[in-house]
Amino acid sequence: MLMKTLLLSILLTISAASIACDDHAAHKAASTVAAPSGNSLYQIDTPLIDQAGNSFKLADEQARITIISMFYGDCNLSCPIVMENVKRTIEAVPLAQRKNIRALLISLNPGIDTPQSLAGLAKVHQFDPAAYRLAVSDNDGHTRQIAASLGIKYRRAANGEINHNTRFILMNQQGIIIKTSDTLSITPDPEILAAILSNL
Repeated sequence: MLMKTLLLSILLTISAASIACDDHAAHKAASTVAAPSGNSLYQIDTPLIDQAGNSFKLADEQARITIISMFYGDCNLSCPIVMENVKRTIEAVPLAQRKNIRALLISLNPGIDTPQSLAGLAKVHQFDPAAYRLAVSDNDGHTRQIAASLGIKYRRAANGEINHNTRFILMNQQGIIIKTSDTLSITPDPEILAAILSNL
């Protein structure tokens, strides 16, 4: 009986920590976004710097399809799931077509996440720099501008954690959002995969 009570307590603690860390919805909701050319994400002129120390802007991403999501490096619960989801999504694309797809993972935590820490994360997750770019903006104002454009909401808790929704965005070569998915799973969203394959 004592063992069952202890196990239940541990499970409840893990569940509460998961909710507190990221405030994610546990359901999946994929949707097609009809965005006119005037709504290109390339209009976002905020500076970013990647894990190699290279400065760039969204308009510099010219892959046929770019998967974009946001995370922060100190998160040990749902953000690693975001990274694994992106990795498995790209790995599900036929090898011959992968050269036309890139992943851009943008930090929600400028000032804490740095090019050096992002390079460490990329190494841990075995991200090929030719296909994966981890980036951070120069300040919170620019980060919030990017997040708002992507439909990602977040807030900082007093303990330094960041509560945020999970969103995966597919952007085409013109900077137009063609599909989004809100999910918390390491398993690729079938609708996201279908959209990738139909646009490659």
